[in-house]
Amino acid sequence: MEVINSSEVNSSHSGINNNRFVEFLSKVLSVVFFPLFLPIYGAAMLLSITFFTYYPSDCIYYAWYYTLLLGVAIPFVCILLLKLVGVISDMRLREKRERLFPYLLTGISYIVCAVELYTLAFPLFVSEIVAGVALSLIIDAVVSYFWKISAHMTGVGSVLSGVLITSFLMGIFNVHCVIGCVFVCGLVAMARLYLHKHTPAQVLAGFFNGFFSPLLITLVI
Repeated sequence: MEVINSSEVNSSHSGINNNRFVEFLSKVLSVVFFPLFLPIYGAAMLLSITFFTYYPSDCIYYAWYYTLLLGVAIPFVCILLLKLVGVISDMRLREKRERLFPYLLTGISYIVCAVELYTLAFPLFVSEIVAGVALSLIIDAVVSYFWKISAHMTGVGSVLSGVLITSFLMGIFNVHCVIGCVFVCGLVAMARLYLHKHTPAQVLAGFFNGFFSPLLITLVI
């Protein structure tokens, strides 16, 4: 008769609990840093810079208005409508070929947002960053028709790129902000891998697309 070691049982239960916790944490990270929420975080970091406290309150109000409307609300409504008419089967866009129209529409909305922010007399690089994010979404849309690139990593990569561009062009460098963004990129990458949503190649491709697209637009313009 086999004797079950109590320490082995405890170790097994501990391992299961740890796995459940990591899975739960990975799901929370995937929701908190869902691509549609990232414009809010990016705008919050940008407008917290002392330079923008000198802008009229109306400009700040409209900056938030355009960010929430064109960066969050309209893309969400587009995805919802595409779901209702049967173009996509899941709001979370799990099927890679269903991402083409949602990503393209979101990219167009971001381009309009970039133009509107420029009309508010914001520094040109702000519009360039937003236009760069639009470019990364269009690239994601095309690539996703053939290959499941990570939109989560595209999003956090764009935020990190935007922080570095802003730091360089405004002559400021908040080391805590930069380290925090790098840390978030690493956490989101591990979360997507742990949940088996993407392969390492898809995660890296998404990050580099999001990181270099705003840089490219900024350098070209």
